[in-house]
Amino acid sequence: MKSSHSLRSGALAAVIGAMLLAACSDPAGTPYEPPAPAEPAAVPAPEAASEAVDDSPAAGEDPFADPALDAEEAHADDEAGEVHEHGAGELAVTREDDFLTMTLEAPLANFGLSESDPPGDTDAEAYADNLAEPMGPTRCEETERSVTARSTGSHGAMTVSIVWRCKKIERIEGMRFNIFNLYPGFRHIDAVYLGPDGHQAAQELTPDNAELDFY
Repeated sequence: MKSSHSLRSGALAAVIGAMLLAACSDPAGTPYEPPAPAEPAAVPAPEAASEAVDDSPAAGEDPFADPALDAEEAHADDEAGEVHEHGAGELAVTREDDFLTMTLEAPLANFGLSESDPPGDTDAEAYADNLAEPMGPTRCEETERSVTARSTGSHGAMTVSIVWRCKKIERIEGMRFNIFNLYPGFRHIDAVYLGPDGHQAAQELTPDNAELDFY
């Protein structure tokens, strides 16, 4: 027969085992499972190496401007300084009292001259010889001439001015020009006549039409 001490020890061991079994199970009797490992924290994205370049135009700036083209146009304007077309010319004839004055403006190249090396005024005066003659049943004589040549950058021009005095100037009907025969570099000339009382006449002169009619 076992002693009472042995019986108490066995009962205590059974109670401890039941308590351990209850601690390892939930009240519903679900088996114990270890918790799932935690997901790693998200790593923040690295910052951009450099900020984006802002290409938007500044306030007041033309969004369609082309710096290269603007620079080219500015250079051309600096060189020319005036309207400059090889083969072309501008001419005006004015009448005042008994005098007719013709003024011609044209590139040096039209006269067969270097545009970067214009002639001096004394040498340039020869280019006024026989350029034009008044037309009409009266007599006119040359009283004055002035010829100046100049160069700006790679462009050069010449201004020729001739004055005639006519005995009966009202009989003058127009002016004939020999420019195209003397200097084949001319292809066309925009000509205008400015007469008394505001009378005007405009015409384009060419090698086939080298006369400016006043009326």
